[in-house]
Amino acid sequence: MKTIKTITLTASVLLTLTFTLTGCRSTRSTEGRAVLTKKQRSELLTPLAQYPPDVQAIIAKTAITLDYNGYPVDVKGRLRMRRDEAVQMTVTALGLMEIAAIEFTPNGAYLIDKVNKRYARFDYTSGWMKLAGINFNTVQALFWNRLFIPGEKDTWRHAADFTLTGTGGQCLIEPGRQRMLKCSFYTDVDCRKLQQTDLRIQQYVATWRYGQFDSIGTYTYPTTHDVSISGSSRAIGARIGLSDISTLDTGWKSSTDLSRYKEVDLEQLMSILNMIR
Repeated sequence: MKTIKTITLTASVLLTLTFTLTGCRSTRSTEGRAVLTKKQRSELLTPLAQYPPDVQAIIAKTAITLDYNGYPVDVKGRLRMRRDEAVQMTVTALGLMEIAAIEFTPNGAYLIDKVNKRYARFDYTSGWMKLAGINFNTVQALFWNRLFIPGEKDTWRHAADFTLTGTGGQCLIEPGRQRMLKCSFYTDVDCRKLQQTDLRIQQYVATWRYGQFDSIGTYTYPTTHDVSISGSSRAIGARIGLSDISTLDTGWKSSTDLSRYKEVDLEQLMSILNMIR
C-alpha cells in the first residue's frame, strides 16, 4: 500500500512540476538594466546556455522529499540524463527495484508503472504546451541548469537577445521576447552561475532553485534542486538531492521501448493509482 502511495504521489508531483510548469514574474526591485552591446551579451550569456562539450550524460542517485498539499514523503531513486535524448527519473523500493518512472524524450513524455506494466504518454504538441513552447528542450534545460528560450532548441545562438538587469546583488536575465510561458533567470552578480529559474503561465508560478554546486569535469552542476509551484488550491513542492554523480554513460536503456507494457490514458493511469491508494 505504501508503495502505491509513493508511486501516486511521486507521479502527481512530477507531472505537475513538469506539465504545469509555470513561470514567475519577478517581484524584486531592479537596480538598473545593464547597457551592453549584443556582442558583450553574447559573450557573457553563451556559457550559461551552452551544454558542456565534455559531458554527454549525467547519472545520479536521488533523494526526493515531496510535499503535496502538506503531505510529505521521502522517496529514493535515480536521475539519468543523456543529452538531447532523455531525462529519466525513477522511484525505487528498498533502494533496489525500480517501481515507477517518468521519462522525457524529444518525442514525448512517459509516466510508467513498472509494477503493473502500464504506461501513459504525453505529447508536447497538444494544446497550450505547444503555444507556450514547452517541450523536451525546456525540461532538459531545467534539469541541466541552463538558460533556455521556450520553443527554441539552440538557445546559445540567441544569447545576445536576452536582457540583463542588476537586482538585489544578482543578475536578472530575461528573453527579449516573452511568450505565453514567461521566464526569468537569476545568476550571481558576475552572471557565471545560474542560481534560479522562475516561470509563469497565467496564475501559476513555479520556482526552480539550484544549490550546492559541484564540479564534474569542466562543468559546475547543482546537487540540490528545490522546486515549488503556487497558483492552485494545493501547495506543491519537491527537493531533489543528488549523490554519486557520474558522467559515465553506462548504456542504460530509455523507457521508450514499452512493447511489453499496456498503454493507457494519462488520466486513467492516475485515476487507477489514486483508487488503489
